[in-house]
Amino acid sequence: MMKAQVNKLLWVCGMMTSAAALAQPVPEIDCLIEPNMIIELSSPVSGVLDTITVDRSDTVTKGQVVATLKSDVEQVRLKSSQESLEASLVEQKRAAGLYRDHVITLSEKEEADHAAALNQLEVESAQASLELRKIRSPIEGVIADRYLMPGEFIEDNPILKLAQLDPLRVEVVAPVAYFGRIRTGMHAQVKTEFGSFENLVAEVVVVDKVIDAASGTFGIRLELENRDNRVPGGLKCSVRFFTEQEEADYALEHRVREDDTAVPSAASGIENRDDQIHTICRRLGPFKQKDRLKALMSALEASIDGYEIRDEEGTARTYRVETGPLESYQEAKALDAELKEAGVEDIAIIKRDGSYSISLGVFSRERTASRRQASIEKLGYDCEIVSQQSSKTLYWAEITTTTTEDELSKLVSGSGVNGTDNLLYQPCSTEILASSNRAGI
Repeated sequence: MMKAQVNKLLWVCGMMTSAAALAQPVPEIDCLIEPNMIIELSSPVSGVLDTITVDRSDTVTKGQVVATLKSDVEQVRLKSSQESLEASLVEQKRAAGLYRDHVITLSEKEEADHAAALNQLEVESAQASLELRKIRSPIEGVIADRYLMPGEFIEDNPILKLAQLDPLRVEVVAPVAYFGRIRTGMHAQVKTEFGSFENLVAEVVVVDKVIDAASGTFGIRLELENRDNRVPGGLKCSVRFFTEQEEADYALEHRVREDDTAVPSAASGIENRDDQIHTICRRLGPFKQKDRLKALMSALEASIDGYEIRDEEGTARTYRVETGPLESYQEAKALDAELKEAGVEDIAIIKRDGSYSISLGVFSRERTASRRQASIEKLGYDCEIVSQQSSKTLYWAEITTTTTEDELSKLVSGSGVNGTDNLLYQPCSTEILASSNRAGI
């Protein structure tokens, strides 16, 4: 009986000793402050480095262009594909009218539609290829190092090293004796070895579940907010974990602070929503008449943030189907009447170099002109294809807006401006409207 009582007394004393040990606060433990993320930024495609817009210690935002590769070939390809798309859209519109008038078959109209769709894909592919030659920062942080200079060739080697400093990681190696006493969600005060940074409070986000048997330790990771990047990475530090009372006081203080900042909720809520609105740059065109584009921008002015009108000089090759030279206007007029009697439409008498001929249509694609030539020759009339190249000026509007492409298309359709049926809606390739010009040019 006496032995059993002694054993019970020893068990109770042991439990009291363990409880007392658990009640003791965890002493300060050494730690290391590290960047939350370090990235060695490279390029998805190989090429010659053209520009680097940042240097070591510069702050960058997520999505910011930090470097570019030479893209002369890609820019020419984009412009060429846009010209081809423009020509195919004109041909598509013409084919739709001819099909409506029962001049061409459904398969010929569908061929024009298919060509326009393929050219649209070519434009999108060229834009994507050009975009790949812009290296953007995937995070918000600072430039830790720069490895290359403009003019160097990039294959798989990194260009820049980026470090994310908000939040920071606080790495702790704690003795196994404190395992189970530190849990995720707890907080700790962080003191740095150098620098006068006050009131640094970090939250436990990771507690290792595996003990290192050799050293008798386990790892802990805390997350430290670092707005404005005021605390540098790489500092040695020490952490002191909060007691239960300190955790309760910190939670109460944090809740009161949040309630205080939430008082002007109406105004702050509006500001937050505005920050989340995604403003994009969209390119709209092409227009042959600048006045018509200005009229459209005036109609859309209340629904967009801003715009600029840009001129584009280009060349276009066309293919004219026409008869051989005729000796006089009377002969040309007689042939014109004869062709119309045979059911040939869209023809006109033209005069060139002192002689006359009959124009049987102007086409943007040689293959379409060849089909027209074959249909005329099938009726027993000789004709030829004359290739011509001419320069032209087209006009585009580059718009900043928060509306989607479908919404913008509906606004354009409802504007009442003529000639807006086959416009292109393209993303802008440069940041051209930081300060928008509502008046255009």
